[in-house]
Amino acid sequence: MPNRWENRARRASECDLRPTRHGICALGALLLAAAPAGADQPLPVEIIRVGAESAETTYTLTGTIEAVDDYPASFRDGGRIVEVAVEAGDELDRNDVIAQVDPTEANARLRAATAALQAAEAALVQARQARDRATRLLDEGNTTQSDLDAAVQAYLSARSDRNGARARRAVAARAAEDTVLRAIEPAIVTHRSAEPGQVMAAGQTVVTLANRGPREAVFQVPDIPELGAFLGSHVRLSPLEGGPGPGTSAPVSELAPVVGGNGTVETKVRINGTAAQLFSIGQPVVGVVTLARQTAITVPWTALTATADGPAVWTVDPADSRVRLAPVEIGAYTDGGIRIAAGLAEGEAVVGAGSQYLFPGREVRPLEGSE
Repeated sequence: MPNRWENRARRASECDLRPTRHGICALGALLLAAAPAGADQPLPVEIIRVGAESAETTYTLTGTIEAVDDYPASFRDGGRIVEVAVEAGDELDRNDVIAQVDPTEANARLRAATAALQAAEAALVQARQARDRATRLLDEGNTTQSDLDAAVQAYLSARSDRNGARARRAVAARAAEDTVLRAIEPAIVTHRSAEPGQVMAAGQTVVTLANRGPREAVFQVPDIPELGAFLGSHVRLSPLEGGPGPGTSAPVSELAPVVGGNGTVETKVRINGTAAQLFSIGQPVVGVVTLARQTAITVPWTALTATADGPAVWTVDPADSRVRLAPVEIGAYTDGGIRIAAGLAEGEAVVGAGSQYLFPGREVRPLEGSE
């Protein structure tokens, strides 16, 4: 049987074999000291040698057909509407009836003015006869000059009254005619603003008409850097519904000078001639425009990073293989990557995959097959 001293010696030896916390820390420090520092080794990353490539961008837009020139149609004198003969989208010929207001009062004024004119004309006939008789009697010596002067004055007054009555009758006739609103030219009704029974003020819009000539396709285009190149470019237009269908090609005629509240720019495509008749006012359309070929540098999406001043990419200095941040201006986002408008030169080395692990001055090396 082991004695007391042998047991103590066994326990002491077992204790010496157990690793302590301090021993583990010391071992870790030794291992760290023995391992190479990672930051001192070149980081393997994807390195791309950028080059200028020919690029062609196609944009697909949706918009509506609008009239180039539209204008309101209204009653000259107003009144209560008894009929509106058109709907939005109707095509009108010259003198087609658009609407009518109650003609009762206008017709009554016309009848009164006509009667007044007839009375004035009868009075003028009598005054003319009296003047002629006074002239003849004076020649015969049977009246005085003052009687002739009075007859002449009465004739002149009657003629003035007749002229005034004629003018008032013309005004009344025009007012009666104006109770019917007619198209002044071939046109299209783009909007109806009045209903039967509604009392309209003079000049208040009843309908909005558009000339049946040229039309415009109006699009809201995002404010992209290439927007200026749209002007003058031809857009292929086709109906939004029913597939491609009949269409036409027309140039971009106008870009709004300011950006709208939703960040888009109103862009108009003018459609002239018979092609305008392929589309109706308000019809939704699709426009496809392909910008002219241009030379651009494209980098992959993985290359893009950002600084406080804007977008940037990591470029590699060929002298020491260390990276630096290069601010860039983005031209466009494409399915194949990011088109750089400024900030990179052809032949520069740019970091793609792995760029998220970089910092200024970090030494890198290319992944196998990346450069």
